[in-house]
Amino acid sequence: MSIPDLPTIPETSGQTKGGIKYHILGTIQQTLAVELQPNQVVFSDAGGMSWMTTTVNMSTKASGGLGGMLKRAVSGASAFIVDFSATGAPGQAAFSTDFPGKVLPIELDAGQYVIMHKHAFLCAEKSVTLDVFFTRKLGAGFFGGEGFILQKLTGPGMTFAELDGDAVEYNLKQGEVMKVEPGHVAMFEGSVSFDIQMIKGIANVLAGGEGLFLATLTGPGRIWLHSMTVSKMAHRLMEYIPTKSG
Repeated sequence: MSIPDLPTIPETSGQTKGGIKYHILGTIQQTLAVELQPNQVVFSDAGGMSWMTTTVNMSTKASGGLGGMLKRAVSGASAFIVDFSATGAPGQAAFSTDFPGKVLPIELDAGQYVIMHKHAFLCAEKSVTLDVFFTRKLGAGFFGGEGFILQKLTGPGMTFAELDGDAVEYNLKQGEVMKVEPGHVAMFEGSVSFDIQMIKGIANVLAGGEGLFLATLTGPGRIWLHSMTVSKMAHRLMEYIPTKSG
């Protein structure tokens, strides 16, 4: 059984070191289509798949066993992951971004890792290890922004991230610091130090409009930022939602 031809929309194609072919489709709201040969496996958080061929098998399991499932449940991340594998014949599974944005492929060497926002994780090869990332300061996890949970993905293998809006990448030199509104933090390399700091100045806190905290990312290493945040978009949309009178 053959894999259906891909839609005739703009795409970027590639292949992981593990031999899995992938296609990033579209421009405004992108979709990742992964071609799976027998014995090739990718995984995503529960609910991450958009569509698949009949030759792809789903297998849902607790992330990291019972201990990992409890840790992820406490952190607010999905407690389950889903494996997608081809059964006897080639297959295709697709994963779409939740909001207008970009899909980024990141190839990780053995032991290399990236940290990303829980909503940035789209899927990864089975050789990649997924875990919850805890910052050194407890406050960073609680005050990093609405739903601000970080995940750690460790190679070897390819992982795919979804970024809201445009993906803005910086390569910070040793000691260089970028202060970021937490909702704009999408992903950063393991060599980058991450922290949360309270905004200084009473006027800035009360009238600055940036919330109480900023994320600080310190080089060396690459960082990826969302140009759009879901919370800011929701705030703008609230202006146009009718409210009950009386």
